[in-house]
Amino acid sequence: MAPILRERGLTGLVEPLGFPVSSLRTKAEAVAAIDAAGGADVYRLVHDTFHHTLAGETAYFPERTGLVHISGVTDPGLAVADMLDPHRVLVDATDRLDNVGQIRTLLGLGYDRPFSFEPFAAEVQGLADPEAALRASMAHVAESVEAVAAR
Repeated sequence: MAPILRERGLTGLVEPLGFPVSSLRTKAEAVAAIDAAGGADVYRLVHDTFHHTLAGETAYFPERTGLVHISGVTDPGLAVADMLDPHRVLVDATDRLDNVGQIRTLLGLGYDRPFSFEPFAAEVQGLADPEAALRASMAHVAESVEAVAAR
Protein backbone atom coordinates (compact mmCIF):
# COMPACT_ATOMS: atom_id res chain seq x y z
CA MET A 1 0.00 0.00 0.00
CA ALA A 2 2.86 2.42 0.72
CA PRO A 3 3.74 2.92 -2.97
CA ILE A 4 0.10 3.62 -3.82
CA LEU A 5 -0.19 6.14 -0.98
CA ARG A 6 3.11 7.77 -1.93
CA GLU A 7 2.16 8.04 -5.60
CA ARG A 8 -1.11 9.75 -4.74
CA GLY A 9 0.21 11.99 -1.94
CA LEU A 10 -2.01 10.28 0.63
CA THR A 11 -1.50 9.30 4.24
CA GLY A 12 -2.63 5.92 5.52
CA LEU A 13 -3.94 5.79 9.09
CA VAL A 14 -3.28 2.66 11.14
CA GLU A 15 -5.43 2.12 14.23
CA PRO A 16 -4.36 -0.62 16.62
CA LEU A 17 -7.36 -2.17 18.37
CA GLY A 18 -6.68 -2.96 22.01
CA PHE A 19 -9.13 -5.85 22.27
CA PRO A 20 -7.48 -9.07 23.47
CA VAL A 21 -8.48 -10.83 20.22
CA SER A 22 -7.04 -8.13 17.93
CA SER A 23 -4.07 -9.02 15.75
CA LEU A 24 -2.59 -5.51 16.09
CA ARG A 25 -3.17 -4.31 19.66
CA THR A 26 -0.56 -1.63 20.33
CA LYS A 27 0.89 1.42 18.67
CA ALA A 28 4.37 0.00 19.34
CA GLU A 29 3.52 -3.04 17.21
CA ALA A 30 2.09 -0.79 14.50
CA VAL A 31 5.20 1.42 14.42
CA ALA A 32 7.41 -1.66 14.12
CA ALA A 33 5.29 -2.99 11.23
CA ILE A 34 5.23 0.38 9.47
CA ASP A 35 8.99 0.70 9.79
CA ALA A 36 9.57 -2.88 8.61
CA ALA A 37 7.46 -2.12 5.52
CA GLY A 38 9.37 1.11 4.83
CA GLY A 39 6.23 3.18 5.20
CA ALA A 40 7.11 5.74 7.87
CA ASP A 41 6.71 8.54 5.32
CA VAL A 42 3.13 7.65 4.39
CA TYR A 43 1.59 5.99 7.45
CA ARG A 44 0.44 7.64 10.68
CA LEU A 45 -1.07 6.11 13.79
CA VAL A 46 -4.54 6.64 15.16
CA HIS A 47 -4.25 7.05 18.93
CA ASP A 48 -7.62 5.88 20.22
CA THR A 49 -8.10 6.64 23.92
CA PHE A 50 -10.36 3.60 24.32
CA HIS A 51 -7.98 1.17 22.63
CA HIS A 52 -4.95 2.71 24.35
CA THR A 53 -6.57 1.83 27.68
CA LEU A 54 -7.72 -1.65 26.62
CA ALA A 55 -4.24 -2.57 25.39
CA GLY A 56 -2.67 -1.34 28.64
CA GLU A 57 -0.35 0.69 26.49
CA THR A 58 1.91 3.38 27.92
CA ALA A 59 3.70 4.51 24.73
CA TYR A 60 2.29 7.50 22.84
CA PHE A 61 4.27 8.18 19.62
CA PRO A 62 2.94 11.73 19.07
CA GLU A 63 5.35 12.34 16.17
CA ARG A 64 3.93 9.28 14.40
CA THR A 65 0.26 10.05 15.16
CA GLY A 66 -2.07 11.56 12.58
CA LEU A 67 -5.40 11.45 14.42
CA VAL A 68 -6.71 10.92 17.96
CA HIS A 69 -10.08 9.24 18.55
CA ILE A 70 -11.75 10.24 21.82
CA SER A 71 -14.49 8.37 23.65
CA GLY A 72 -15.24 7.69 27.28
CA VAL A 73 -16.48 4.77 29.31
CA THR A 74 -18.45 5.71 32.41
CA ASP A 75 -19.94 2.45 33.71
CA PRO A 76 -18.25 2.03 37.13
CA GLY A 77 -19.02 -1.70 37.35
CA LEU A 78 -17.40 -2.63 34.05
CA ALA A 79 -13.94 -4.23 34.11
CA VAL A 80 -11.51 -2.90 31.51
CA ALA A 81 -11.26 -6.39 29.98
CA ASP A 82 -15.04 -6.32 29.41
CA MET A 83 -15.22 -2.92 27.72
CA LEU A 84 -16.58 -3.02 24.17
CA ASP A 85 -17.54 -0.47 21.53
CA PRO A 86 -21.17 -0.22 22.75
CA HIS A 87 -19.83 1.13 26.08
CA ARG A 88 -18.14 4.11 24.39
CA VAL A 89 -19.86 7.39 25.24
CA LEU A 90 -19.03 11.08 25.17
CA VAL A 91 -16.37 12.12 27.67
CA ASP A 92 -17.55 13.67 30.94
CA ALA A 93 -16.34 13.95 34.53
CA THR A 94 -17.00 10.24 35.17
CA ASP A 95 -14.74 9.04 32.35
CA ARG A 96 -12.73 5.95 33.30
CA LEU A 97 -10.27 6.04 30.36
CA ASP A 98 -8.33 9.12 31.50
CA ASN A 99 -9.01 10.95 28.26
CA VAL A 100 -7.85 14.20 29.81
CA GLY A 101 -4.56 12.64 30.90
CA GLN A 102 -4.01 11.02 27.52
CA ILE A 103 -4.76 14.26 25.67
CA ARG A 104 -2.50 16.27 27.99
CA THR A 105 0.30 13.78 27.48
CA LEU A 106 -0.06 13.88 23.70
CA LEU A 107 -0.14 17.68 23.63
CA GLY A 108 2.79 17.89 26.05
CA LEU A 109 4.81 15.62 23.77
CA GLY A 110 4.13 17.86 20.78
CA TYR A 111 1.05 16.35 19.12
CA ASP A 112 -0.62 19.08 17.04
CA ARG A 113 -3.00 17.26 14.73
CA PRO A 114 -6.77 16.60 14.82
CA PHE A 115 -8.87 15.07 17.58
CA SER A 116 -12.14 13.34 16.73
CA PHE A 117 -14.90 11.99 18.95
CA GLU A 118 -15.79 8.34 18.40
CA PRO A 119 -18.60 7.23 20.74
CA PHE A 120 -20.48 4.12 19.62
CA ALA A 121 -23.03 3.70 22.42
CA ALA A 122 -26.68 3.51 21.39
CA GLU A 123 -27.46 6.03 24.13
CA VAL A 124 -25.30 8.60 22.31
CA GLN A 125 -26.79 7.77 18.93
CA GLY A 126 -30.27 8.24 20.40
CA LEU A 127 -29.69 11.61 22.07
CA ALA A 128 -32.47 14.14 21.56
CA ASP A 129 -29.92 16.95 21.18
CA PRO A 130 -26.61 15.42 20.11
CA GLU A 131 -25.12 18.79 19.23
CA ALA A 132 -25.60 20.10 22.78
CA ALA A 133 -24.18 16.89 24.26
CA LEU A 134 -21.15 17.01 21.98
CA ARG A 135 -20.56 20.68 22.80
CA ALA A 136 -20.78 19.89 26.52
CA SER A 137 -18.30 17.03 26.15
CA MET A 138 -15.92 19.19 24.12
CA ALA A 139 -16.14 21.94 26.74
CA HIS A 140 -15.48 19.45 29.54
CA VAL A 141 -12.40 18.08 27.77
CA ALA A 142 -11.03 21.52 26.89
CA GLU A 143 -11.62 22.94 30.38
CA SER A 144 -10.17 19.85 32.08
CA VAL A 145 -7.06 19.85 29.87
CA GLU A 146 -6.56 23.56 30.61
CA ALA A 147 -7.12 23.03 34.36
CA VAL A 148 -4.51 20.27 34.45
CA ALA A 149 -2.09 22.48 32.49
CA ALA A 150 -2.58 25.33 34.97
CA ARG A 151 -1.55 23.22 37.98
